[in-house]
Order: sequence, then C-alpha cells, then structure tokens
Amino acid sequence: MAKRFRNCVGPQVRTLRKKKDLTQDQLAARLQLAGLHSFDRVTVAKIESQIRSVFDFELAILADVLGVSSEELLPSRRKLKDSLDDLIAGEK
Repeated sequence: MAKRFRNCVGPQVRTLRKKKDLTQDQLAARLQLAGLHSFDRVTVAKIESQIRSVFDFELAILADVLGVSSEELLPSRRKLKDSLDDLIAGEK
C-alpha cells in the first residue's frame, strides 16, 4: 500500500524550522502574526507530518515567515514526480 499524504512541503518546513531553532509553537505564533490566525502547534505538526493540505496562500506565508521563497519549500521535480501518486491518493 502506498503512503498517503496531503502535501509535499512538510519535510522542508520541518527542516527550515529546526534550522532556525524554532519550536512548532514559535513557528505557529509567527504564522498567526503574519495573518494565519487559525494556525497553532497542532496545525504546524500536521503540515510537517504531511497529514494536512497546504493552500497556496498558506505556502506563501510559510515561506515568508521562514525567510525563503515558495519554490524553496517545494521538492525537486524528480522527487515530486516520484511522490505524485501518493499525493493524489492522499486526497481520498
């Protein structure tokens, strides 16, 4: 059975958060200040674990708060292509 997940940016969000020495609570607080008022530690954890989808506007704010471009949150084309079936299965 294929792994099912709902986003492809979670692992990079986790990597960048840790690189900036932020806890999930701290990142959630920064995201709230940036306009994502419903984000909390659980939301960040679900994104990092790839069990929550990420909307395009959320991706832009995540990137801004983490100090990177949106493209830097996305996996390489090859990795994305390899994961495509699992991403599609995650929608179901």
